[in-house]
Amino acid sequence: MPFFGWQDKYNVGVPGLDEQHQGIAGMVNNLYDSIEQNVYDDKTVGSVLIPIVECLKYHFQTEEKMMVEANYEQYHYHKSLHDRFTEEIMQSVIRIKKGEKVNARDILILIRDWLLNHISEEDSKLAAVLNDTPQFKKK
Repeated sequence: MPFFGWQDKYNVGVPGLDEQHQGIAGMVNNLYDSIEQNVYDDKTVGSVLIPIVECLKYHFQTEEKMMVEANYEQYHYHKSLHDRFTEEIMQSVIRIKKGEKVNARDILILIRDWLLNHISEEDSKLAAVLNDTPQFKKK
């Protein structure tokens, strides 16, 4: 079973967001598998985490753009969650680059758990609004 096993119940019903969520899960799985196979260790994993962070940032920008277009009332709160999480992950990457001891598996667990919680709690609320907004309705 994959580290971040995607299940249909995680889909929010907005195809672009679901695809991005699944892509992030795949990237996390690939990195986790590489760590398990000793391709990367806690010292070298920082450079490989950066593409995941960049993908997360792009995903957050996509969601935030959709929120603005849909006049989503919870925009500022939702964006603040994205900003805090991005900062937390970037701090881990910075610590790795400084040579500090960081457990890469813990970072991947953090990403997985945060994302699953965020999808079920916040993205599902956003999706309900998006699916009632004409330009985002499923076709």
